[in-house]
Amino acid sequence: MKRFDTLAHIFLLLALGLGAIGIYRSRYDATGQFLVILALTVFYLVWGVIYHHLRGDFTKRLFFEYLILASIATVVGFLVFIR
Repeated sequence: MKRFDTLAHIFLLLALGLGAIGIYRSRYDATGQFLVILALTVFYLVWGVIYHHLRGDFTKRLFFEYLILASIATVVGFLVFIR
């Protein structure tokens, strides 16, 4: 299980790194940056659900924690990148 956790988190960090590159590459396009943020938040939510389901500790409360964090990130991305 330790190896699975390590690989899953490396995958998450790589995806977030690609998202950061996507935000940088669309630095002159606020809508594009927001769309990258939106894609990252959806990825984070789906990754969290799959990760915890495979570990066997997925609960409704955990889902709502991921959903709240994804919602906050989306709202902040909207307020920062969409003017």
